[in-house]
Amino acid sequence: MSMTPNDWRERYVTTNTPWDLGQAHPELQARIDAGQLAPPREGAKALVPGCGHGHDALALSAAGWCVTGLDCVELVTAAGGLGAGLREALAEGGGGLEICDALGFKGQQEFDLVFEHTFFCAIEPESRPAWGTTVQGALAPGGQLAVLLFPGDKPVEEGGPPHRYGVPDMQEVLGPEFGLTVDEVVSKAVSKRSWQERWVVFSRSAKLGSTS
Repeated sequence: MSMTPNDWRERYVTTNTPWDLGQAHPELQARIDAGQLAPPREGAKALVPGCGHGHDALALSAAGWCVTGLDCVELVTAAGGLGAGLREALAEGGGGLEICDALGFKGQQEFDLVFEHTFFCAIEPESRPAWGTTVQGALAPGGQLAVLLFPGDKPVEEGGPPHRYGVPDMQEVLGPEFGLTVDEVVSKAVSKRSWQERWVVFSRSAKLGSTS
């Protein structure tokens, strides 16, 4: 059964949020520190669907990106702690927070980076084409989709969320304009996670309609 905004809100109210690390994912931070996710120019925009309390979004903002976070639960902006000032903090960096269904977000191909972490695995498999449409609509030609892929080796029979998926599942819904450029096991894994995490990057063709 698909989870509704009320279901997610209840998770936050009861602090039943095992996906929330309380900080940016260590692999993301390491990649930022290594200069691998530097904005290509001043004012470059990044999109973080399903941003939750915004730990990853804020790390990207601190690295110089104008970050737009998306989440379906308004509560994340008022739950205390880091999430309490998320909207204001992202705005200081030229971005913002939108409370919406990320699968219906229309980005007009204005983002240079889309960052994916525990959103794809949270939606039902039948909703994955809508996720692909969201990324296609948001990411500019020549932009990058950076993914903390998890859970890569969870037994399928255990269901979800989180639902197991792999690079082919993403490639199928992204289409041929997206080429895989990086696929590595993370060097900074989260110890409390039982299943494999990978760092994956897709690049969108600089000329739409081209597969080269």
